[in-house]
Amino acid sequence: MHVFPLTRQGARLTLLRNSDHLLRRFGQLDVLDLAAGQRSALPVRGEADRFLYSISGAVNALLLDVRPTSPSHGAQASMTLTSDDPRGLLVPFGVACSLEAISRVMVIQLSTHSESHPSDRALNAEEQNLIIG
Repeated sequence: MHVFPLTRQGARLTLLRNSDHLLRRFGQLDVLDLAAGQRSALPVRGEADRFLYSISGAVNALLLDVRPTSPSHGAQASMTLTSDDPRGLLVPFGVACSLEAISRVMVIQLSTHSESHPSDRALNAEEQNLIIG
């Protein structure tokens, strides 16, 4: 996980620049629209890193490292993304992420790959219990 400040100039909020040196490629850009209290488990991506940004409202992001060979395997982290304090969140490939909307929220999700990967998968029951409850 990598959390970083965003730059605002007037009405423009820059989410990511090439000069940030965080991506080697770009795959897909999505907007996730969640109602207050709604939970959403994102699929575990086998190859794609993802960036999350709250552009309206607030959301809790819960992360779980499910990479079997990672030194941080099983580690959990959580943070709140809110449009009032704009920050970006990098969710590396192989890390499970669940979102829980504090209020109605719109989240931008940028993925480094749009193609499916053989290691892409949904959370298993044990992982869901750890990350979603």
